[in-house]
Amino acid sequence: MRILITGASSNVGRGIIPRLRAAGHDLVLSDILRLPDAEPFVGLPFVQCDVQAGFGLERAAQGCALVLHLPAWHGIHWRDKTEIDFWRLNVDGTFWMFQAAVAASIQRVVFLSSQAWHGHYDKYGFTKRVGEELCEYNRRNHGVRFVAVRPADFTPWGDSFVRYGTRLLYGGVDREDVLDCIQRSVEKLAQELPPGREAEGIVANAVRANAFTEEQIENWEADPLAACERIFPGSRALVEKYKLNIERKPGLSNLGEGAAAIGYAPQRHFGTFLDELKRLDAEGGEAAVRARRCDY
Repeated sequence: MRILITGASSNVGRGIIPRLRAAGHDLVLSDILRLPDAEPFVGLPFVQCDVQAGFGLERAAQGCALVLHLPAWHGIHWRDKTEIDFWRLNVDGTFWMFQAAVAASIQRVVFLSSQAWHGHYDKYGFTKRVGEELCEYNRRNHGVRFVAVRPADFTPWGDSFVRYGTRLLYGGVDREDVLDCIQRSVEKLAQELPPGREAEGIVANAVRANAFTEEQIENWEADPLAACERIFPGSRALVEKYKLNIERKPGLSNLGEGAAAIGYAPQRHFGTFLDELKRLDAEGGEAAVRARRCDY
């Protein structure tokens, strides 16, 4: 399937391009700036576009069967970007993407939304709500099938592997799980609808896997170390050695119905982080843990 990826230089773009190429899809890349002559962009057609005004999008969309729409300002841009910035990229950019898709007879869209959708009236969450409404509008009026992917916090964790792992106990999600969710969304939309079936609109939460039940964390704050040890045997020594801040009670992730609809099941959580931390600690101690870097 020929896929247009808007915002190809983004975090998700750089991660999903190799996956989709390996799956045999033909890709067309677009971004507001020219892409570097480096992996993963080498050898792929590129159309320079400003989605905020729609310039170049119709040309990029020609011949494609699906749009993977990634451009957005996110929570990490909160201080640097104004309400106008958020609206122009997150809302206007999504509007013009759909205009180009409909003009090119594209009836499949994967839209990168966010768990910030729940922040109904903040400048980020509100724009994601409007973006999802544009998905639904185009489903109802133009028969565009869509999956809106709502990732939790997967922003780069820099040089702190420990901070990354602690986030997985709370609101964080591993980037690979987010990419899994997006790839599953593409695969779902690649399937042909049975004759007469109405175009579907799916919302998929890209969140961490639940490694515990509500009962297991009920009295967490009374003794976090003991609670953690019961769920993850052998964790106490690592938590104490690396001073992991686990005082606050964790919560459960809500996969929702959309995950099952696209066949998505996250694989990574605080326990898988502890396994990697244990391995690094055994192989090289604190130096090896400090040397572990974020690869995106």
